[in-house]
Amino acid sequence: MAHIVFVDSTVTGLNALQSAKHLGHEVSLIRPVSAPGFIDIMLKDPARLQPWLDLIDHDLPVETLEAWDLNPLLTRLAHEHPFDALLSTAESGILPVARAAERFKLRYPSLRALSNTVYKHRCRAILAQHAIRSPRFEVLGEQALAAGPRDIALPFVVKPTRGFAKQFSAICRKQADYDGYVRQLASQRQQSAAISSLVSHEYIIEEYVTGTLHSAEVIVRAGQVMVFASTTRYRAHYYDLLELAAVMPSGLDRESRAEIGRYLQTVFSALDIEIGLYHVELLMTVDGPVLVEINARMMGSVAPIMYQMLSGNDPFELLIRLHLGEALSVREDSLDTAGITLAVAARHGGVIRADYQAQQLARLLADYGIVHHTLQLAPGLPVARYEGNLSIMGHVICRDSDPTAVARKGHRFLCAMDQLTGLETAKYFA
Repeated sequence: MAHIVFVDSTVTGLNALQSAKHLGHEVSLIRPVSAPGFIDIMLKDPARLQPWLDLIDHDLPVETLEAWDLNPLLTRLAHEHPFDALLSTAESGILPVARAAERFKLRYPSLRALSNTVYKHRCRAILAQHAIRSPRFEVLGEQALAAGPRDIALPFVVKPTRGFAKQFSAICRKQADYDGYVRQLASQRQQSAAISSLVSHEYIIEEYVTGTLHSAEVIVRAGQVMVFASTTRYRAHYYDLLELAAVMPSGLDRESRAEIGRYLQTVFSALDIEIGLYHVELLMTVDGPVLVEINARMMGSVAPIMYQMLSGNDPFELLIRLHLGEALSVREDSLDTAGITLAVAARHGGVIRADYQAQQLARLLADYGIVHHTLQLAPGLPVARYEGNLSIMGHVICRDSDPTAVARKGHRFLCAMDQLTGLETAKYFA
């Protein structure tokens, strides 16, 4: 039996606690209680965490994930209950874990290599040094945003050098788009203070690249890249920044998948990454794959649940076994069926219709064969305008025979949700 310590978590990432217990391990959860962590931001209701705390061996609140708070806690824990792996499924925990893993000599990417990977501008600069296909970019501090980029022409993408869930990001096709982004940024930051504290105040502006959007779920071991799943991602037809759906398997042909694998091997080699599980987003362009970003964590939202439903493999067990140094044999299998994760969101915001009834949703879910969802609806409930994953009504997993069929099925479900809620949902087909 090993002792696995998780540092903060996403909501779906809490399933990793159960996976570790299923494998027979001792399990601890470290969660920040003063500075915001993902558990607090995503769960909202602390009572929802209690079943997970009842499952594990050690619940370890800590003021913040800064080294001055985290290191003393880990030192005491190492003395009382020696641990074998430090892991995180949340952006907030990735770099604190890397710092601590170096201190305690555990299997984990070096802090230097991981920082160069997750900070978008550092990653882009290293790819450019190695002549690896990547967009041109500039970096601006918050005070310099008003002046705009010097060398990157419209259209371009602007986003924090490190962030999550598309927060404080925009695609700018004309100057008015960029002017509006800069004008609204300060107030958006103030309205989301907890989120803002987790997002960098430097911004990368990079040229807009056209292509189909995909993700690759990657295990790196001894520097070798293994893609164990891939998706095709569908964006709102009215705004490319907003992702609405991910279809697994991707439907890409064998050569395209092989090309992605070769490209990602050059990327991770250039970044000097030796170990880890990563969620990578990239574009397939006419010239080949182009990196969007690397997330040093498990795939997001309910995607791990969909992967397990389709493949029979528990992705959290892969994560745990990788960091314990156990043998892994995993590849991107040809799946018999396809799945889609849908973000159900209101395009313009509004209020759920007053005559909405829970039974209606239950019937709709049954009609579409949906066995997992996170929808939370109520008559008269205010719903935010869709601006990213933090402003959705919930996620849904649909299944069908192949990637094309399940994408169409997902769109039909969103159209049905329009009638159910009285709101126009954001859609990926016009």
